[in-house]
Amino acid sequence: MILNVEPRSVRRVRRSRMDGDSVTAPSSVPRTTQKEYVTQSVTKMSESKYKVTDTIYNVITYDRNGKASVSTNIRYLDYIV
Repeated sequence: MILNVEPRSVRRVRRSRMDGDSVTAPSSVPRTTQKEYVTQSVTKMSESKYKVTDTIYNVITYDRNGKASVSTNIRYLDYIV
């Protein structure tokens, strides 16, 4: 099925001044660092099978005005070999 669609023109509005309060820039720029760590463990399931578990830690550190905040996200990946 083919539809015939005619293009439409879009009217743009240009404004010469901004409404609202002015924004002042902070004295220091926030910094973010991100690191990923992986650990692996192996567990014997049966005679010939092993369960491998990867634990992935994603650590994000925010530094703003000398105050550090840390956020950690943990994921697990399991597979049988």
